[in-house]
Amino acid sequence: MANLFPEGYEEEVIEAIDLLEDTAIGYRPCPSFDYDTGDFRRDGMNKILSSDGIDSWRVWCINCIQTERYKHRAYSTDFGIELDKVFSATSREEAESILTREITEAILADPYERAKYIETLDIEWIAPDSVIVQLVIHGIDDATIDITANISQGGI
Repeated sequence: MANLFPEGYEEEVIEAIDLLEDTAIGYRPCPSFDYDTGDFRRDGMNKILSSDGIDSWRVWCINCIQTERYKHRAYSTDFGIELDKVFSATSREEAESILTREITEAILADPYERAKYIETLDIEWIAPDSVIVQLVIHGIDDATIDITANISQGGI
């Protein structure tokens, strides 16, 4: 019978310091997603295209700020923003303040700590329960991404 484990695996010792090392994940590639069509990008042979690490981080940020927090079991409680607070505010100024805080906290809660800070965050109201946000986010390794996302109550 073939051995499924490599030789000498019983002797391998994992040092406690190895378990505590905090190494940065950085930017990893992912399948390329097109938010305009709502589907993955494909080549001529219908294979899903891959995006580079910066673009995958950009997709993560868009998904994070368009997802309602606590509404989806697939995501942890740290993912997304609380839209109920935003769209139940008594004024647009209050709603924009809440939305700015929610977006900032959501982006900076990235478990891979790719975002350093948000340079600009602009909000444009297109309906009483829908806004377009534009962000410029600075990340590790001097990466900068521009994001435009539509956020609406009852959206994603």
